[in-house]
Amino acid sequence: MRFGVKNERGQVAILFALVFTFMFILFAFVVDFAHLINNKINLQIAADTAAYTGAAWQARTLNQIGQVNYHLRQDLKELAMRVNVTHARHNREFPRGNGFIRGGNQQSSHQPFVCQQAHGYRSLSGVSYQKITNLCANADPRTGGLPPIVVPPVIASFDPFQVALNQQLTRIRDIADTQCRAAAFDNRALVNHLSQVYIQRAQFHADQVRKLESFLNEDMASETPSENTSHPLMKSVYETVRRNLSLSNRQDNFRIEVLRPNGNRYLELREYSTGTKLFYYDFSTAGSGCVAIPKRTDTIPIIAGFEKQQEIMTYFAVKVSAKPRLLFMPAKWVESTFPNLEAFAAAKPFGGRVGPKSNTDFLLPIPGRPNNDNPMINFSFVPNDNLGILNAKLLALFDRFHPFNDQGRPDGNQNTGWPEPDRADIRAALQLVRAPTIFDSMFFTVFPDPGGNINNDYEEPNFALALFPDFLEASAPDNTVITTQPPRTNPYFRNLSSQNRGPGWIQVNAPPGGGGDYGNYANEQIGSHSTTGVSQFDLVKDNPNEFGFASREQIHSGWTPNGQPGRIGYSVKFISFDGLMRFLEVQSTAGGTVPLANKPTGDPNLNKILH
Repeated sequence: MRFGVKNERGQVAILFALVFTFMFILFAFVVDFAHLINNKINLQIAADTAAYTGAAWQARTLNQIGQVNYHLRQDLKELAMRVNVTHARHNREFPRGNGFIRGGNQQSSHQPFVCQQAHGYRSLSGVSYQKITNLCANADPRTGGLPPIVVPPVIASFDPFQVALNQQLTRIRDIADTQCRAAAFDNRALVNHLSQVYIQRAQFHADQVRKLESFLNEDMASETPSENTSHPLMKSVYETVRRNLSLSNRQDNFRIEVLRPNGNRYLELREYSTGTKLFYYDFSTAGSGCVAIPKRTDTIPIIAGFEKQQEIMTYFAVKVSAKPRLLFMPAKWVESTFPNLEAFAAAKPFGGRVGPKSNTDFLLPIPGRPNNDNPMINFSFVPNDNLGILNAKLLALFDRFHPFNDQGRPDGNQNTGWPEPDRADIRAALQLVRAPTIFDSMFFTVFPDPGGNINNDYEEPNFALALFPDFLEASAPDNTVITTQPPRTNPYFRNLSSQNRGPGWIQVNAPPGGGGDYGNYANEQIGSHSTTGVSQFDLVKDNPNEFGFASREQIHSGWTPNGQPGRIGYSVKFISFDGLMRFLEVQSTAGGTVPLANKPTGDPNLNKILH
C-alpha cells in the first residue's frame, strides 16, 4: 500500500466544465450577436420595403393627377375648337380646303369671331333663315354689312306698278331687318353658354386634382401606420413592415414612425387659370342694313392646369424600430441594456410630370404673365408655337372634320352647326382635338387609350391596359366607359366615386350641366377625354408632326424638354437621408436651385444618418 499519492481522477472533467462554460458563453454570444445582426438586416429590409410601398402609392396618385390635369387641357382645346372653328367657320375668308391644309403654316386673315347665323339658321327668337342666307359673311363689318334696301318715294301714286314695287321692297326690307334684329344677340348668348359650360367642367376636374393632393397631404397627416388605420397608404405601409419582419422582431411591439416632411407637405400644386375673352358678333338693330359689330366678353377665368411646386419634393420616409428577442440572453438584460434596433429608409416617385409649368404654353392667356396680352383662347401644338389652332393649316384641317350641309358648305343651324358631342358627325373633330399634340407628349404624363383601337394606335396591344392609372375611368371615343379590370387593391378614393363604375373610381367626365336656350350643347360626355392618337385620320396619320400631333412613338417615349430622357408616368427609387437632410437641392419654381423646403422631421438623429 502506497501512502502520500493523491487521487487525480476527475480533474479533466473540472477543466472541461470550466472550458465548456466559457465556450458555451462564447457560442451563445456569437449566436446572439449573429441573431442581432440578422434582425438588424431584417429591420432594414422591412423599412426599405415600407418606404418603397409609400412612394409607390404616391407615384400612382401623381399618375392620376397627371391624367386629370391632361383632362383640363383637353377642356381648353375643345373650347378653343368650338370658338375658333365650329362657330367661326361661317365667317368671310375662313380657310377651307386642301389648298390651306397643304399650303403651309400661314396665319388666316378671316375674322375669328363667333358667328352662328348662317345658312338656314333658326334664331333663338324662332325666325328661320333660308339656306342662301349667310349673315356671318355678308354682314362682315369690313363690307359694311348687308346693303340697305331703300324704298323710293312714290312720285306717281296713280302708277299701280310703282306702288306694288314699293310695297314689295318695303316687305323685303322689313323681313331683312326683322331677321337681323332676331339674331342680334344670339352669338352673345352662345358664348355666355360656352363659358359657363367650360368653367363648370374645368372646376370639376380641378376639384378632383385637389382631392388627390389632399390624399397625400391632409389625409395622411392625421393617420399613422397601424392595423386599424383607415388610410390605405398607411395601411399598406403597416402590412409591408409586419409581413417582412422576422418573428423575433415582431414578437415585441415593433414601432413604425413616418418621418413626415416639414409642414406635412408631400405635394404642393399651384393652380393657374386663363384670362380668356371670347370674341363674337352682335348685329345692328338700328336702321336698315345688317352690320356685324365685333364684341368680346369680360375676362373668363378658366382653370388651365396645375403645376407642381419644385421646392416641395414628394417622397416617403420611415423609421422602423424593434427590440428583438435573443436566443440566450435573458429578456430583462435585453430590456435594460440593449438599445432598440432602428432602421431608416426613404424613397420617392420619379420620372414623370403632372403637367407643364404655367409659362410653358405661351398661347394660353395667363393673367399677369409678361408679354402675354393676347386674350384669345388658343393652345400650342408644339413647344414655342406662335399660331396654335389659329394656324390656317389647322383651321382648315379641323374644318374638314366638321359636319357639312347638303350644299357642301358650313351650316349654322342647330342640327349641324351646333353639333352635340355624342353625335357621330362631330365625333371625328372632337376626337382629333383631344389627340395628344407634340406639346402634350413632351410636357404631360400622357397615357394611351385602352380602347378597341389600341392595336392601331400603339405597338403593344396590352400596353395601355397595363399602364392606365388604376381606379381612373377610361373612355372610348363613342362615349362609352371601357371596362378595364379593377386593380387588386381595394378602392381608396371614396369621395371621388364615379357614377359609371361605382365606389373608388375617379369619374372621367363632369356631370351634365348647361341648359338654357342651348340645351345640353357643349356638355361633357364620357368620351370627352378619350386619349387617342391620329392614326385613324387619313390626312394626318402618315406625318402627324406636320400638323403638330404626336406620333405613337412620341407618346410611348413620353418626351421631355431639353432632350432629357422621358418616361410615361412615375416610377420609384430610393433616396438617401444624407441627401434629404444636407446637400440635396431642387429646381426652383422661380428659376435656379434651392434647398429642399420639406425636409423630413420627427427624429433628432436625422442629421447624422449617412447612406
